[in-house]
Amino acid sequence: MDLRSERMLSTMRTTQNSISALLTESRSKIDSPCILLVSVNPNSGRATVIASDSEHSEIESHHIVFPPHTLLMLPLTPMSAPLPVREFTLPQSLEHFREQYVVVASVKDMQNNVLGVVLTFVRNSNLMGHQHTYVDILRQKVELNYLYELARHPYSDKLSEQLSLLEEVSAISKVGAWQIDRFTGAFSSTQVMKSLLGLLHSKSVNLQDVLEVISFEDKDNLKQRILKAIKKQRHFAKHLTITDKQGRTKNIKLTVFLQVEHQANLGLKLTRLYGVVQDETETQRLSDSQHNYTDYLASILNGVDSVVLSIDKNGTILSANEQVVSVLGFQPEELIGQDIKLLATKVQNSDVPSYLLNLDEGVARCSEVETINECIRHKNGKRIACDVSLKASKVHNQDLVIISIRSVSNLHFEVDHFKQLALTDALTGLSNLYHFEQYLLDKAALASSEKTLSVFLRVSIVNVKEYEDAFGEPTVDYILRILASRFVRTFEVNRQLDVRVFKYDRGNFILHLNDFFKDDHSAKNAAQQCAHYLRDNVLVPITLHNSSLVIETKTVSCAIPPKHFSYKKIKELMSRKAINDDIVYLNDEKEHVYSHINGSDIDRYNYIKHSLNRAIGNNELFVELQPQYCNRGNLVSSEVLLRWNHPHLGVVTPAEFIPIAEQNDFIADIGLWVCNEACKLLSECRAKSIDTKLSINISAKHLARADFVSKFVAIVNRWRVAHACLKLELTEGALIKGVNIIQRRVKDLAQQGFSLSIDDFGIGDSNLNSLQALPINELKVDKVFIEAIEDSKEKNVFVTNICNMARALKLDTVAEGIETTGQLNEAKACGCSAFQGYYLDKPMSVTDWRDKIVHAQN
Repeated sequence: MDLRSERMLSTMRTTQNSISALLTESRSKIDSPCILLVSVNPNSGRATVIASDSEHSEIESHHIVFPPHTLLMLPLTPMSAPLPVREFTLPQSLEHFREQYVVVASVKDMQNNVLGVVLTFVRNSNLMGHQHTYVDILRQKVELNYLYELARHPYSDKLSEQLSLLEEVSAISKVGAWQIDRFTGAFSSTQVMKSLLGLLHSKSVNLQDVLEVISFEDKDNLKQRILKAIKKQRHFAKHLTITDKQGRTKNIKLTVFLQVEHQANLGLKLTRLYGVVQDETETQRLSDSQHNYTDYLASILNGVDSVVLSIDKNGTILSANEQVVSVLGFQPEELIGQDIKLLATKVQNSDVPSYLLNLDEGVARCSEVETINECIRHKNGKRIACDVSLKASKVHNQDLVIISIRSVSNLHFEVDHFKQLALTDALTGLSNLYHFEQYLLDKAALASSEKTLSVFLRVSIVNVKEYEDAFGEPTVDYILRILASRFVRTFEVNRQLDVRVFKYDRGNFILHLNDFFKDDHSAKNAAQQCAHYLRDNVLVPITLHNSSLVIETKTVSCAIPPKHFSYKKIKELMSRKAINDDIVYLNDEKEHVYSHINGSDIDRYNYIKHSLNRAIGNNELFVELQPQYCNRGNLVSSEVLLRWNHPHLGVVTPAEFIPIAEQNDFIADIGLWVCNEACKLLSECRAKSIDTKLSINISAKHLARADFVSKFVAIVNRWRVAHACLKLELTEGALIKGVNIIQRRVKDLAQQGFSLSIDDFGIGDSNLNSLQALPINELKVDKVFIEAIEDSKEKNVFVTNICNMARALKLDTVAEGIETTGQLNEAKACGCSAFQGYYLDKPMSVTDWRDKIVHAQN
């Protein structure tokens, strides 16, 4: 617990009775078995119970441990959904709540810092509407109560300043201050305590950390001293020997002060312990070593990584450390008494005489440049390149020169070796991403004009994970090494094109053309020329297991100005999904796919990205609806489609702006806006007694947000829309390959009564087991199969099998993209239960849709 959290505790203690009364009153309204107010340590997750409802006052000052994911959620949302209690570590007296749920609500100050948490235990995983409201009201009342008390005690605002001063004084004096609050059991300390205890990487110190470094005998003696001090002087000092968390033995002086209260009929009660800890290890060690100071100094000199010599004014060597053996080959006793001229030759890479021959000049030179590059004579007669430093010194009134000598040949080798490790991919030997980032900075600095363009290409092995599953990881490593050697041979040996190659990540390479181009046309031509050159020289089949293996690849090129030379920007651009019109196949077998991004595309991309920030606020977004019909031609549902009417660009298609929104985290806010529009329409229909359903698209990006489900449900409930009237369409990949937390949130939505549909079914990786495990109600057959259903017997059989499987699983089947009468008839014959497409109805405005649905139900 940090010293600053004492502000929360001290303020809350003054209002403990009123807080407890508030918790007790709210408990019956919420129908909660228990409500607690706790102060939580954001680093360890350990929370102290500050106040409770009247039936659980005995657990005040007890501790609860939060799970890590809940700690991450605290600053993000004021109130969580019900969480399983079993994820928390509870006191024994609360263990009977383990199979229930708890709502976590944050109490914040005016600077939006989390000060405390209200824990409301509930019996079910879903909150009723009134429960949700009352929990939020309780959170706000506790927060207002705290802010009111803080206003009544303005001195508490100065606490942070005082604590900062205490930390500064503690750091200067190298004395650790600490305190223990007996009311909460909370231990607080300054940062110096971490160093004393050897907790180099911990963010805070707790009492258990302190007790673990003290021996059992010392802990027992401290307990006796505290009991004695309560009755007498109320302070004492004790010298201890501890072993810190790094295994180092330290001598410390512990000073303890006690605060007590006189209570009627109960005598003295200890309320607070505080004091300081001072490290006396160095003092004690120096005291113990004073009798052998010469050996102590020699051991230090022998431990440095340089030769250290002391020379008198006549040039006679008076002392030498043991490092001289490994660097120059001499034993120390062989040099002591010799003239320094024994080692002198000349300054490195010049004919200038050695500065060791003129010590005064060498000292003066080193005061200017710190080190001199000298060639020093080795015992075997060879000359060794060294960094030499000369410093004048006076010892016992004797003028000396201290010379340090360090061989730089090994140092240069080590620097080159570490640089190689840091900037090179270990598998392929190509430059890695760290080198790429530095390379971009250098290239941007050399660019003569921002109007010029430079070309980057990203070459990717398609489905590299599938290659690993089929052949094994070592074989894929072999393939990557073969490609890397081809890159080197093609661009570094032959040099027909001036191209720099970098290893991007598993199965991906980045190439840069070392030329600048004046316009998009010339840049695109250069990129295409490089792509074809790659096809003919690098991306040719590889011999594997005595047979030829074709590696399918995808190449994306972009022409960008120097102002966009950053790894983040290039990664963002090359991750964009190519529009079909931009795709070019480099060979007839379509094994190598290529697409190009122009400079104008980048400007449009950036403009759209920045415009998305204000699209909702400026009412630029709108929705259209496309009806779905059953076998009998009745309108049974409609899909809500998002549209954007940009004030300068006109209508921007979802295929263009949705990927940008997903890459830049705008998608969650846009999704909630679409949900609100859909619920508003359903509310209007209910007011006119019109029975219909709407479906909206939800992506994995939505479900990955911790607060999306709760905000989504809150919008639906605010419009009083029946959950069964909303159908949520998710892509096949988001459901089947989604992480567990996404699948759990999908199941949570299903449990709350929402219908779930798999969109674009048939082009992903679904299997029977995954379909049975997920709570879905509908499959939407991808339009790729519907378009070919008339002319392809195989596609017809495939759609029929999907419908049969769906019927067996009691799922509805929707045929997407119906554009002809023949497609409609074939889809009906295959067994589809609903139909959607331009042939039946194009997407229409809200007004036209409202008129159509009113007419359809009259």
